Parts: sequence; C-alpha cells; structure tokens
Amino acid sequence: GQTYTLKDYTSPMLFKATLDGLESGNKVYYYTVGSEALGYSKVTPFKSHPGVGTEGVTFHVYGDIGQTNNSLNTFLEVVENEEGLTGPSGGIVSMGDLSYANGDEPRWDTFGQMRQVATDHIPMLTTLGNHEWFDDQAKQFTAYLARFDNPVATNDGKRELYYSFDAGLVHWVMVAGYCSEMHDTSTQPCLSDDSPQMDWLVNDLKSVDRSKTPWVLVAFHQPYMNSNKAHSMITEGRPMRAAIEDTLYEYKVDLVFSGHVHAYERTCQSYQYKCTEGAPYYITIGDGGNHEGLAEEWVEPQPEWSVFRQASYGFGELLVSNSTSMTWRWRQNNDLTPTYPDEVTFTKDQAQKSFKPVTGKPMFVAGERGEQAALFNEVAQGEQAALFNEVRTKKYGGSAREV
Repeated sequence: GQTYTLKDYTSPMLFKATLDGLESGNKVYYYTVGSEALGYSKVTPFKSHPGVGTEGVTFHVYGDIGQTNNSLNTFLEVVENEEGLTGPSGGIVSMGDLSYANGDEPRWDTFGQMRQVATDHIPMLTTLGNHEWFDDQAKQFTAYLARFDNPVATNDGKRELYYSFDAGLVHWVMVAGYCSEMHDTSTQPCLSDDSPQMDWLVNDLKSVDRSKTPWVLVAFHQPYMNSNKAHSMITEGRPMRAAIEDTLYEYKVDLVFSGHVHAYERTCQSYQYKCTEGAPYYITIGDGGNHEGLAEEWVEPQPEWSVFRQASYGFGELLVSNSTSMTWRWRQNNDLTPTYPDEVTFTKDQAQKSFKPVTGKPMFVAGERGEQAALFNEVAQGEQAALFNEVRTKKYGGSAREV
C-alpha cells in the first residue's frame, strides 16, 4: 500500500493488488486487504469476470454519483438488482464525476466508505469527469489515479486515463474527455488529431474482433447529444463532437454513454444531429445522485433525435442477450414512480422504428421517502442557483439575471 499527499492532506494507506489465475464465469472468490501493521478488512466475496463471448451478461451503468442520500439509494438499488440477476453479471460501468471532492480531499475517503456498500463486491470500472479534472489545481488527477487502477491501454505498460476492456459480448472503450493539457472546456486537446489518445482510440476500434465482441460501446463524461439547457451541446458539447463523432460513426460504434448532465436522455441512432441508420445510439445518464440536484430545464421544442428525456435520479441496466440483441432499461430510484420509465431493445442491422419524442416528468412516490427526495432536489437546485449567481457577480458584476 501507499499514500499520497495533496496540499495539506495525506491520504490513508491505499492498497492495490493484482489477482492472477482467476477462473472466469462469475466464479465466487473471497478477499481481504491490509497489513500486519494496520490490520485487515473483513473477508468479502466477489464474482470473477463473466468471460468474453458470454451471452446474457447484465451491466449496471450510472454517472455523476456523488455522495448524498440519493447516491446511497442508487448504490443500494444497484446491489438489489445485482442480487436479483438470474444470468451473469458484468459489474458496474461509471461515467465519472465520482466523489465531488472538488479539492476537499477527505471527501474522497468518505466517498470510498459510501460506495463500498456496492463496490466492495461488485467490480466497477469508470471513466473520469470534470470534477476529477479540477480536483487538484495542476490537473494531474492525483486522487483519481491513486484510488482507481485502470487497465493498461498501451504496449509500454503505462496506465493512462483511457483504456478498453472486453466483457461478455461487449468491447467497452473508456475515453478520457479531460486531460492535463485541457485548460478550459471550449477546446478538446485530449482528442486532437495528433494526440496519443486519438491514435490509441482509432487503433483500438480498428482491432475489435466482432466475432467475439459484436457490440462496441463507448463511454465518456461530457455528452454532445444533449437537449438539456445544462452543459449545452453548443458550448461544452461542440469540441467533443468535433473531435470524436466522425470516428465513432466510421467504426460503427453501437452505443455511447455519457454523464455530466444531471438527467437522463436517450437518442435515436444519430449522426450530425440527424437520425441516421447505422450511427450510434446515445444515452446520457448523469443522474446518479450528486449534491447539485437535477437538471430539469430542457431545450424546446424537443429535437427530432431525442427519443426520451427526464430529470430523475437513477441508473441503467444493460442486458446483452446475444450477438444481435441487447435490452436497455433506465431505472428510477425507489422514491420515484414508475420504476422503469424508459426501456428499449436494440437489434443489430434493423432499421429504426418511428417514435414520438417524450419528455417525462419525475413523479415522487407518496409518503415520507418521496417527500424527502423532492425537498432535497428543491434545496439542491436553490443552492446551485445561489452559487451560480455569486460566481457570475464576481466575474461580471451585477446579478445573473442582469448579465
């Protein structure tokens, strides 16, 4: 184990280990971690990798999780779902914006304590978000890299902010939309034409063996297919789209996940903001539970490429049945109803069906839990509005409304 120091903070001992020789197929193993000097954690079971080429694997997907009561609800309901699976598990895939420490480093420790209700026994792989990017002033991702051990992406054995992995019938590609070279969100140097990540991405997509992993899914934090007024596709989305959209279309990526916007949205197969057969589907799922509240304001009218959108807390279940069919269900947390407001089956090489765009409204369940959830979101949005007004006043003078 080792510690890291950032400003006046020194982390507790952080242990990492590589387990060799595990048999795939969701075999149950047990682990404990620690040392003679510091003691050991409790003995905990976990399931091994489901295997490459395995049919019927379910993945749980969330983004912008944070550490609130809503975050805890998401973790607990992922566990509930995991325990109810009748087929193999592919674990958790996260869209980044993890602890929301924002430079308050002890919050990485409290986040780790909260998430262990799920991730001490359900494997989680994640990309990174803007809150990891500006967590330390030098933008070196110090806490993130110390606490998450991404798979090696390149032949030199160096761990990068980006990587890919195979599980079940899926080749997952985890793209880093933020990097040390990025100084603001109006540019995208992480994926410029001559960047190491773009070279890696093209080579990675070229090398996919579709006979083993017929589905190619890409994850990055900031969406460009976004009809929410938060994190506008015209500003933050534009450089990401310019950098990567053509590549994803060229190599026939099936589905793209993002977070960042604290709401849920699913699109048709889309290219250049038009429904295009053979292009990727896009799903924004930045509704894990963070303290900033939900993003409830949408661009009107709803764009033709936006199939379903709603601002509620929750996560997603992706069941990859076989080489031609996978089913996606967006699940709201239990303080909201219905449980599954949006679900769809994606079928390979099948023309898209016509659809009527839907903008859903969150409906809180009756009783104390629903009332508390509604109140939390109202307070969180009020705090964010006040913070926004304060920042704008300092930068421009006057109130947000005046500028």
